[in-house]
Amino acid sequence: MMNTGDTPKQPSVSLLRPRTLLVSLLLAFPVIQDLLHEPLHNALPGALLIIYCICLLWWPTAIQKYGMVLGAAIFGVIFAFAAWLGFGLNGAIVTVFAFLIIWVTYRLPTAYSAGYTVVTAIIAANILYYVEQHSFESLVTYTLALAAIYLMLWGSRTRKETRLMKERHHEELKVAHQQLESAYVQLHKAHLELEEASERSLRYAVFEERSRIAADIHDSIGHGLTSVIVQLQALPYMVEASPEEAGSALRNVTEIARSCLQDVRSVVHEMGLSYQISGLHELQKLSHNFSKQNGLPVSFAADIHEEVAPNQIYVLYRILQEALTNISRHAMASSASVYLTEDNDYIIMIIRDDGQAQSAIIPGFGLTAMKGRCDKAGGTMTIQPIHPHGLELTIQLPRSVSTKSEVVNIDAT
Repeated sequence: MMNTGDTPKQPSVSLLRPRTLLVSLLLAFPVIQDLLHEPLHNALPGALLIIYCICLLWWPTAIQKYGMVLGAAIFGVIFAFAAWLGFGLNGAIVTVFAFLIIWVTYRLPTAYSAGYTVVTAIIAANILYYVEQHSFESLVTYTLALAAIYLMLWGSRTRKETRLMKERHHEELKVAHQQLESAYVQLHKAHLELEEASERSLRYAVFEERSRIAADIHDSIGHGLTSVIVQLQALPYMVEASPEEAGSALRNVTEIARSCLQDVRSVVHEMGLSYQISGLHELQKLSHNFSKQNGLPVSFAADIHEEVAPNQIYVLYRILQEALTNISRHAMASSASVYLTEDNDYIIMIIRDDGQAQSAIIPGFGLTAMKGRCDKAGGTMTIQPIHPHGLELTIQLPRSVSTKSEVVNIDAT
């Protein structure tokens, strides 16, 4: 495996000091023997070669670069060939060549170390054949020995690199697994929080809808039933005093009871049918249905060119529903109008009636609910009387504010 960096990354025997010391002693032992038993001029060249090899062995790999390693290996082999040609040194030369091949194999990429081994083997084979006059068989044996040394060391280095790579990948996978577990825990926690928030939002939506229906029942059915109870309590006395007045009161109670029954059916029908509000036509349909059911003419007009988001339509729908109901019950109006327009980033809805407005407007349940919807949507609601008579309700909602999109119950009739 080849490393493209300037500094060798392969494991080195010099990093293992006890092993390095042992190899140094093995290299130094024959040199000491030669210096003790051979003349100095015969033992000195081999001793210098071995000392050079020992220096390479202890050379720190932290300051080595590929160019420095290759240069030192080339100088060593040239030095060895020169000493071989000048002084013989057959035994020392074999040791030096074997060491240089081992050293280069551990410190250079495969392409460099293989090229170095091939060149060294070719030069050594030529010297053996032409200078030393060795036979072809010994030449082949020597070359195969160098090749075997290289292949053995290359295989050892490859296995070690593979093992280190597996260990590194295992550590990376372990870290990735821990990160995934942490991300899963955080995601699960966020999922639970989202579920809890959704449940709270749903409960709030249900509570809000129930509050509106409760207000409808209180304002219409409750008032009607109170009137029925009062008149029924007075009916026995009216029968004794004036049978004709009692009959009229009974017919009146019957009409009120029928009206209450119709209100109950409307509420139940409204709760049973639902679909998603989407578009201004829902507001127009609400105005039309209100006119048809209550006999109060309601005109509708819109001057909006951009599409209105469903969440804003929802808020406008609920406010219009409450406003028309209040007009029908309290204003004693003969007509009403609804007008929608836009102003920069705002949607404006103006609701007018020609009824009898109070001089001091006291907000009840309906007006309070409408103002609460406006505040929740980031908008405003203003109420002002119209001279000579009537009331104007102005709702202004920002387009940029995102409110909760909800399913709205609409009377399909």
